[in-house]
Amino acid sequence: MTADLMTDVLVIGSGPAGGGAALALATLGVEHMVVTKYRWTANTPRAHITNQRTMEVFRDLGIEEDVLAQGTPHELMGETVFCTSLAGDEIGRVRTWGTHPAREADYTLASPSPNCDIPQTFLEPIVIGHAASRGSRIRFDTEYVRIVQDDDGVTVTVRDRVTDHEYDIRAKYVIGADGGRSAVAADVGLPFEGEMDVAGSMNIVFHADLSHLVACTSWWVTTRCP
Repeated sequence: MTADLMTDVLVIGSGPAGGGAALALATLGVEHMVVTKYRWTANTPRAHITNQRTMEVFRDLGIEEDVLAQGTPHELMGETVFCTSLAGDEIGRVRTWGTHPAREADYTLASPSPNCDIPQTFLEPIVIGHAASRGSRIRFDTEYVRIVQDDDGVTVTVRDRVTDHEYDIRAKYVIGADGGRSAVAADVGLPFEGEMDVAGSMNIVFHADLSHLVACTSWWVTTRCP
């Protein structure tokens, strides 16, 4: 079967899963390509808590220091606050992610890698950047259309979102890392376990002037502010 491009492994999606797969493949010297329908990496914070097992993977792949440098340190991950609104009543707060003194040792003993808080807007460029520097061929603005598998491999049709041109990529293997509502998984009939849409969440990005709420008075500067 003829195709416009050929690769050993085609990764569909450039988020933490797709980017991580690309970084691992590049590190191991496996010829591959990444396609993503977006023009660049995440533009909203999305998921941000990065657990110790993930940090251990980043350590193995040689990017742990970069991730820690961009993220909120473990000791400042602090508390989860429950409130009626940003300026409303506080219902309660819980010390989380191993920052409570009673749990700190459990985390320290579990791994040499600490967890950290890093939004995807910061994490994805680190992962994708290192993958590209090690040999990943990454095509942005390239949307998955369909997939056809045969005895010798897989043909994936993609669409260039800039020119609207469709073309085929031939691969030995495909990694569908295109999210929880994966079009790849749906097209190949890959089943998921569990109940979908049990709860929802939203990312809301807004800009607000909060200086009047955090401004230091002369007394505060003298006695409390660093």
